[in-house]
Amino acid sequence: MKLHKKEIAKRQMETAIDLFLKGGDYLSVVTLAGASEEILGKLLGRHSKKNMVECLKELDKRLSGGREFKVVNLEINGFRNSLKHANDEAEDEIDVAEGQEHAIAIIARSLYNYYSLEGKLSDKMEQFLQWLRDNRPDLFKP
Repeated sequence: MKLHKKEIAKRQMETAIDLFLKGGDYLSVVTLAGASEEILGKLLGRHSKKNMVECLKELDKRLSGGREFKVVNLEINGFRNSLKHANDEAEDEIDVAEGQEHAIAIIARSLYNYYSLEGKLSDKMEQFLQWLRDNRPDLFKP
């Protein structure tokens, strides 16, 4: 059986959403949704469309005047990357206190990429957005 990367990313994201909504392991949610976001971001690039990381870089430039991407990347991907790499012994222990916040952010980034690519969301993705509206209305205020 062959699967397109878009389908793989969709499955990863929907599994991450299932885990999240069930109060499952947020570290696994971040890892799955992060993989999805990265795949979808690359697919968007193939179509000359912006992915969420590029949008965040532009936002940082407007707000800060433009910091090095290395600094911005550490802020937006540092937690996710720390879950999948073991390059630095000083980072062998990770503070996971804000795991749910990181999970919300990375799922939202993946949703943005999926919507930008497909122009629609799946029922599971809509279910996550409804959870956000119900439980985190602060994220929808201008």
